Amino acid sequence: MINKLFALFLSSMVYLISCQEKTVSNDNHFQIEKKEILYNDKKIYLGMPIEEFIQSINSEYRVAKYSLNERTDKSWSWKDGGEAYLNDNGKIKYFNININNDALEKEYNSIEEIVKKVGQYENFKEKKVPSEESIFYVWDKLGFNVAVHDNTVGQINLYPIHYTKRNIEYRLITPGPPKAKSDAYIDTEDKSDVENYKVMLERQPKTEFKGKFTYDGRTADFSKIGYTGWNTMVKDLDIAGSSYDPPGDSKGWGRKIWLNYDSCLIDIRRYNNDNESTGSPSKDKVGKIDGVQAIEIWRFTEGDRK
Repeated sequence: MINKLFALFLSSMVYLISCQEKTVSNDNHFQIEKKEILYNDKKIYLGMPIEEFIQSINSEYRVAKYSLNERTDKSWSWKDGGEAYLNDNGKIKYFNININNDALEKEYNSIEEIVKKVGQYENFKEKKVPSEESIFYVWDKLGFNVAVHDNTVGQINLYPIHYTKRNIEYRLITPGPPKAKSDAYIDTEDKSDVENYKVMLERQPKTEFKGKFTYDGRTADFSKIGYTGWNTMVKDLDIAGSSYDPPGDSKGWGRKIWLNYDSCLIDIRRYNNDNESTGSPSKDKVGKIDGVQAIEIWRFTEGDRK
């Protein structure tokens, strides 16, 4: 819901950096060895200056910037479970998980309209959020990006399965006669759906990660693993044990490597399209997928272990 509230204010600026003298490495190899993170045998680390990271990668990249304008968030709640929030269109959306009433659960022009129908709300929250900017450096030919904070490496993300194989494009409904449904995109009246898709796609690399990933001397080669190689990856890296289970009840949906140095987490996320969701392409279109959605390298807190 938060993304939907904010996405309309996001704007994307993408800069292609010319690196004519730089070439793509044939290795494209990330390694976790002896308390260090390496890329093609060169030491890299979270928090290193982004300019040093760029030199270590030595390949063409682009920068995607997303600006979030200053905004005011407003929300209301009722004792019976009802909630409402001010959406991107300036309307107030009301819903209640305890009822199933389409006549009530809809958009309103004012909070007074809702109060007339469901009674006085119990709580009201208003919060001013300052403008923000998020920055991603994207290596399209290598299949990964880096979230940058204060000109330093904040998070490294490898993507073996492209975003478009996991998410369907949203398109804004235009006036005119109804159009036939398409499995290539989803029609929506909400501009934030369209903006969210564009923003997420822009920061993704244009090609998938087909390099190698090594942990503790064991290597997974993503040029061979493919879209159904989740179990192969787990075996190759020898991370099937319970110590690599994610917290909670999602043990089958990822592997987590908690490194005791530098509070570093290797978060390996699984994607399986057996249970097709509304926003995902069908298996008829993209084929069977049970593979590695992403490998994310970031710093964790003790709260992340729970």
